[in-house]
Order: sequence, then C-alpha cells, then structure tokens
Amino acid sequence: MKKLLTALVLTLSTAALAQTDTTQAQEQHQKNDTTRVKTGLDATEVGPAIEDKAKEAAAAVGLDTNEDGTFKTDKAFSVTGTLKGEAGEEITLARQGLPDADLDVRDQTKVMLDGKKVAVKDIPEGAQVRAKFQLEGEEPVAVELKATSPKGAKKSNK
Repeated sequence: MKKLLTALVLTLSTAALAQTDTTQAQEQHQKNDTTRVKTGLDATEVGPAIEDKAKEAAAAVGLDTNEDGTFKTDKAFSVTGTLKGEAGEEITLARQGLPDADLDVRDQTKVMLDGKKVAVKDIPEGAQVRAKFQLEGEEPVAVELKATSPKGAKKSNK
C-alpha cells in the first residue's frame, strides 16, 4: 500500500510540474503575442493581391502584361538611333552620347523601311531607326520600327 501511495504521489507531482511548465509557456507566448502588430491580413493573401494591382497599374499606363505580346502604339515609348549590326529577332540601336538600346522584335512588330512595309531582316546596317517600344516585364519589345536607308546604300529590287 505504501508503494502504491508513493507511486500515486510521484505521478501527481510530475503531472503538476508538467502543467506548470505548460501554463508558463502559454503565458510567455501571450506576452510575446501582445508585442506583435496585428494587421488583420494573412501573408498568403497579400502576394496575389500585389500581383493583381501591379497588372492593373501596368494596364493603366499602357504596358502590356498579356502573354500574346500585343501592344498599343499610342501608349508606347520612343527611341531613335542607328541600326548596329544585322536586324533579326533583336535589334541594337546606337545612340550618340547614350548607351545602345536593345529591342526584341516580334511577329506583331510593324516594320517600315523608307515608307514601305518590309521584314525586319531587310533593314540595312547603318539605317536611321525610329522605334516605338513597350516593356514586357523588364524586356523592351519593339511595337513599331520606322527606318530610313543610310545614304549611299544600294536599294535592292525585290
């Protein structure tokens, strides 16, 4: 009987100590919790909301966020320079006193040379180019290219 009583006392005292530790941990958590600022928002809700607002803002200033790469020329930025190298899927415009401008060229890009519609590869190196472009993410994409043949360039009959 003494052994049973001793075992009961040990069990109850261990349980009491465990409950005291749990209570102290809860009290400490509550103290820490009061120092945190509560915004009423869950972080998992904030990310998608920011992305949606960024798309709305980009659309408001005319930047295209669509996957298909279509553009609005009336909301495009402009750059002027001399074609450096060959024109292809990307063109580089040399600008006096400024860094070169690299623009991606897409199938939807309107390309004109001396007032005639041409393929981008038909623009000769050294041609003066007025480009309208928009940003797709961080990439500048040409919406419209208007080129003038360089002086002394031979015109090909195609």
